[in-house]
Amino acid sequence: MPVPMYKKIADELIDKIEKGELRSGDKLPTEVELGGAYGVSRITVTHAVRILQNRNLVYRVKGSGTFITRRPAAGVGGDARPATGVSFISVIFPQGEQNGAHETLMGIENECAEGDFYVTIHNSKNKHALEHSIIVNLRDQGCGGIIIYPCFAAHRNVDIFSELIIRDFPFVFIDRHMDFLRAPFVACDNEPAMRALVAHLIERGHTRIGFFCNSIEAVPSEHERFKGYCEAHIDARIPLNQGLVFRRTRNFENPGDILDMDEKYSQHHADQALSHFLGLPERPTCVAAVNDGLAIALMKAAIARGIRVPTELAITGFDDLNIAAHLEVPLTTVRQPFQKIGSEAARLLLLGRIKGNAPPDAEIRVPAEVVIRASAP
Repeated sequence: MPVPMYKKIADELIDKIEKGELRSGDKLPTEVELGGAYGVSRITVTHAVRILQNRNLVYRVKGSGTFITRRPAAGVGGDARPATGVSFISVIFPQGEQNGAHETLMGIENECAEGDFYVTIHNSKNKHALEHSIIVNLRDQGCGGIIIYPCFAAHRNVDIFSELIIRDFPFVFIDRHMDFLRAPFVACDNEPAMRALVAHLIERGHTRIGFFCNSIEAVPSEHERFKGYCEAHIDARIPLNQGLVFRRTRNFENPGDILDMDEKYSQHHADQALSHFLGLPERPTCVAAVNDGLAIALMKAAIARGIRVPTELAITGFDDLNIAAHLEVPLTTVRQPFQKIGSEAARLLLLGRIKGNAPPDAEIRVPAEVVIRASAP
């Protein structure tokens, strides 16, 4: 794919800054002058200058023009350090108690520390309007780049996401893929991980395996895990049974209802799921929950009804939260490499997007590990 003209102009200007041909305090030619020099429109030049602005290489003075902030060290032309010397990137989570958030942040902070960046953390509370506001504020405050774990219904923020792409502002999505945008993305390798887990269950003799999820249509990671569930059945030549799939009842206009972390709320839906599975003409011998939270709630519901786990009903999860190994019946699950996901996201942001070396749609999938415990031996 040919390099866009605005990118060529930006690259040439960055090269001149690195070589000292443009020094701190120097004024850039006007957009009209640059347009004439390169034979392009003013819009193309504006786009090129925005790249330099986003990398904190230039600043505008109203009525005076655009000036070079500083000369970067050789070979590190757009490292997102503003003229003040403060260097930071930001992370936005959709919930304060996001599963794996602590480990993900450890990975991000460890990687950022090596590049002398510090990290700020923000909570969108699963509200797209708040997520939008946080992104705008960070962009305007000189943030060097953003790692975004999108809230539910993130398509509502396509305006600000597309603006970041147009301005070449460095950002990376984690966990939830925006397949309608060409944007960098890092996540667990959900499909093959769930496929391996369900294949293990089939090898252990389970041929009626339930699937308990929030929404395979609205949550990208759950869609991928469901695909792994389906593929494992097809590999084993076992026809899929739609009756063995239970989605939580929810109001799609209320994001908090989709991914609510409240224990009582999750338990209510786990009770509904268990009643559904037990009411089938042929009950499942195992249920694969789409995450550990639902698996734990389902296990509590089963034990409360006197159902023995795993003798009468085996249960598996996905995440390997810290509590998973310490339940009344330790949980068989998939161990998400949260810390690795965090470090890969930070590396893609810092070494790739900020320095301009990564493609705009770079995607990194981190392998996950099946962990066998007593709930589905």
